[in-house]
Amino acid sequence: MYMMTTMKSLNFPSPSLTDIWLHIILTLVVTTLWVYIYRHRSFAFLASVMFFPSIFAIGIQIYHSSFIRYISFLLFYPQWSTFYWSILSSLLAIITVIICCLMNYMIGWGQFREQETFPAIHEHNRNLIFGWLRALGEEIGWRSYLLPGLLIYFHPIIALNISGLVWGLYHVPVMILLSYHPQSKVQYPIRTIIVQCLSCWISAFVYGWIGIQCQFSMIPPTMMHFVWNRINPLLLGSIYTNTPGWMNGEQWKINGEGLIGCIVELFIAIIIIIQLY
Repeated sequence: MYMMTTMKSLNFPSPSLTDIWLHIILTLVVTTLWVYIYRHRSFAFLASVMFFPSIFAIGIQIYHSSFIRYISFLLFYPQWSTFYWSILSSLLAIITVIICCLMNYMIGWGQFREQETFPAIHEHNRNLIFGWLRALGEEIGWRSYLLPGLLIYFHPIIALNISGLVWGLYHVPVMILLSYHPQSKVQYPIRTIIVQCLSCWISAFVYGWIGIQCQFSMIPPTMMHFVWNRINPLLLGSIYTNTPGWMNGEQWKINGEGLIGCIVELFIAIIIIIQLY
């Protein structure tokens, strides 16, 4: 029991291991079924799965009659440091994408375009309020439920690996659907799916570290996720729809959720692992 005492001091209603695995299985299975059943619907409709991690986390709390305690943890616990970590996490998302842009340009993987309009920001994220709520829908489930739950039973490095692997697998169904969709015209669908899954796995160390630092407040990881969903497609394009942003190139290589993103985020993840070890 690695952080049981810490979680109790945060008033976090500690889930059992069974609850944790149930949350993981429900989220992955229902997401896969949702994508398959509604495969002919728009990407914006499919993106409703972003609420699933939180829905199942809250559902488990309702089942155990700990809903009020969990909502209290989410809404009333955040400290003044939440504001600080929200700014830092937002800046980190922007800096990471900019580094990806510069590395792509220096390596020769990407070139900047002269067009004035960049349609790569996904339709469901163009509205600022709805975009933020969708990011919140993931982050409550991942960084304010699953991660603190895992940290009760596992070393932080193991907990971050598990949460990262789950986060990566969670994206696989929609990546398979979109990568093989004729309209996307993805040249290397398997590479695209693999690197996007890996990027989520690796970046979970960054999101998770932010979550740990802010004592699992839902706000800083949500801010990071929200800013990422705006700046990454704007500058580097969408790996989901194979649409270019300000920089043009193969999405599986140049995107912040592609190969270059894996490289940049791996460097940050190694620093975090060294600190947590």
